[in-house]
Amino acid sequence: MKLTFILSILFFYSIGYSQSVVVNFTEKRIVSKEKLEAIPEFARKNALATYDYTLEYSNGVSFYKNNSEVKNVDSVEKSDSKSTKEEVSSNKQEILHKVTNKFVEKWYYADFNKDELLFSVYNGKDFYGKDHLLQWNWQISNETKEINGFQCRKATSEAFGYYFTAWFTEDIAISAGPDKFNGLPGLILYIGTKHYEYVATSVKVNKEPIVIVKPEMSGNTVTMTELERYVKEGVSKLKSGTTNEVKGNTAITRTTTVIR
Repeated sequence: MKLTFILSILFFYSIGYSQSVVVNFTEKRIVSKEKLEAIPEFARKNALATYDYTLEYSNGVSFYKNNSEVKNVDSVEKSDSKSTKEEVSSNKQEILHKVTNKFVEKWYYADFNKDELLFSVYNGKDFYGKDHLLQWNWQISNETKEINGFQCRKATSEAFGYYFTAWFTEDIAISAGPDKFNGLPGLILYIGTKHYEYVATSVKVNKEPIVIVKPEMSGNTVTMTELERYVKEGVSKLKSGTTNEVKGNTAITRTTTVIR
């Protein structure tokens, strides 16, 4: 029995490590109707936006990154209380809406051979991280469903004060997943939290290996625990706000909305 178990484990890793996989994901916020109505109208488009990411896996290494067109969003929308074409006299009011979404551009590199996790994220400033692969302590259930033609099983975990739901497929026997998530006996095709979700939109298995270049690290690094501590401390400071300013005959109202 013991020999059979060892052989099955070796078989799992030999299959997984020999596969090269490319998975496209979209990430988006889960916004209830009540929460959406509470968001200023000019910021709702950003609150409902989806962002595209790609996961590459080959020979025990995975790399998750945003697509090239995805960048940190810091947009400004302008409107006037009166028509700027018709109104040229004094007492104009110019309203500037600054919509900030600073959590889009990121990458995660995982080396399962060396138990190494490297990452780069933006959260008020650029963070570069180096850590061991995270221990998720997944609880796997017998619940199943199909995602992109693959039979998936459900798993749950509590980490960093959050509750995560994952759906993974043992049809592709690699332990990778989107973002920082891994540690299941199959490829993760979905991750959901109370406010956010990662959804696989396409899966491609390649016969040939993929060349994944290890990213260069810049400056000081933090662990995932240190990053999460910084994020939680900083959330209370990221408040929406309104300021008023008068320039000549124009009253300017600036509204900043931080979307998380």
